[in-house]
Amino acid sequence: MRTYLECIPCIVNQSIKIARQMTQDEKVQEKLLQEVLKSLSNMSYHLTPPHLGREAHRVVRRVLNHPDPFLKVKREFNRQVKALYPTLKKKVDGAADRLSCALRLAIAGNVIDFGPQHRFQLMGTIEETLVKRPAVDDSENLRADLKRASSILYLGDNAGETFFDKILIRELGPARIYYAVRGSAVINDATTEDAYFAGIDQVAQVVSNGSDVPGTILEDCTESFREIFDRADLVIAKGHGNYETLNEVRAKKLYFLLMVKCKIIARDVGCSVGDYVIKKMENRGEDLDQKDGVSGSDGSGEPRAGESPLSAGGDGERARISSSGGRNTSRG
Repeated sequence: MRTYLECIPCIVNQSIKIARQMTQDEKVQEKLLQEVLKSLSNMSYHLTPPHLGREAHRVVRRVLNHPDPFLKVKREFNRQVKALYPTLKKKVDGAADRLSCALRLAIAGNVIDFGPQHRFQLMGTIEETLVKRPAVDDSENLRADLKRASSILYLGDNAGETFFDKILIRELGPARIYYAVRGSAVINDATTEDAYFAGIDQVAQVVSNGSDVPGTILEDCTESFREIFDRADLVIAKGHGNYETLNEVRAKKLYFLLMVKCKIIARDVGCSVGDYVIKKMENRGEDLDQKDGVSGSDGSGEPRAGESPLSAGGDGERARISSSGGRNTSRG
């Protein structure tokens, strides 16, 4: 998705808020704003908003001389949502439709965002998502695709939100699951530290995409991550940044889970600000495969993601993934 004029004030305001939270020195604040504006003035609006966001936040980190300005905030939200996790798990365990409940909770977690909005009501959002119908609801298609998938790549978004993702991953079936996070700090996006704190390694294989983009720009990611992306039978992507950078990808079965937080995304998705979305992007290659009698990677001569030697370290459930032939058969 290209950058629109409305995206620029959002990035600038975000930078101002970060500067004010990190320092009371007005000269530093002014320098940060001036350099952010300078960096944005040299970029093409045909790029995605996360392309511009990456450059702006590189400036923020450099001027503030801090590798992770939101580190304390991320850790605090991790701590708070960890305490909430047993309650979330009970909601799914008591639900008539576990997958539907887990999907809604995963979307509720997407409210934890210091990008387009800085104020949110987490508990209110959780209760609302459990009763409000998603404006775009491709969950039945997702349910069917999950049954056919041998490997799933789940693209995380924000710290704290990782606990909500864990709730959903537990319900995704026996497929081998990779959980991808940012390669280094940007805004409050999740990194490996946040994923491991949430215990994601108990239910999936944690991988870094190697990038500091607040989204997933494939050409900016590591070769090992792109290999996982290419071989995955199904990709589930959380949040605005992943939508903005991947919504034009048509060679995958790709689902977006998000809360719509701005008019630009609302217009692109075809809904309203505040709506919840479970959206499948059409796979142009899928029809060709069906016509040729080919189903996914089984007929391509290439190994599935579960057969790839790729790994990102850690232990827990991933040891059982390996010993069960690439199938995650026990998620806690």
